[in-house]
Amino acid sequence: MSKNPKITDEEIALIKSAQAGEITAFNRLYEKYKNFTTNLLYKFIKDYDESKEINNIVWLKVYNKLSKFKDYSSFGGWLRILTNRTAIDYLRTLDDSTYVSDSLAQFVPDIENEYDYGKSTVDSITYKQLVETFKQFPEDVRRVFELYYVDGLTVSEIHEVTKIPEGTIKSHLSRKRKLLKQKFNL
Repeated sequence: MSKNPKITDEEIALIKSAQAGEITAFNRLYEKYKNFTTNLLYKFIKDYDESKEINNIVWLKVYNKLSKFKDYSSFGGWLRILTNRTAIDYLRTLDDSTYVSDSLAQFVPDIENEYDYGKSTVDSITYKQLVETFKQFPEDVRRVFELYYVDGLTVSEIHEVTKIPEGTIKSHLSRKRKLLKQKFNL
């Protein structure tokens, strides 16, 4: 899994300039991070040309949401989540009733081993079933579950984003994984 890019003081100044409406600053941000977002998209889409096209949508979202961005030290994480969600939205438009694709399944690891991206519980659940089940979770648990299973963040990365203790995150993931197994007879 690729790491979020580290941010420098110069990049923070660049983000602030882009937030202030300076197009050249936004263009410099785009040039700096476009390969990062394209590569993230490619992990989902598995077509480089299509990933480059979808990357335009990501950067349109960045442009529209940048003014609300405040936590400059987590810019790479924010950009990663925005990119991952854009990829998921794109895959949803292809065929909502298909099974979770292999490219998406790599982001659904076993809870016991965070770095085991092999066969998992949700491989046999349709994407639509999974989304409907997520909607039934309490808000804080759903956020943890989405960050882990949909956005592909590790437990420690989720802790950084949500400030929820890692033990609590692991507990939420373990309990809901058992619930999924029971609900879908896995």
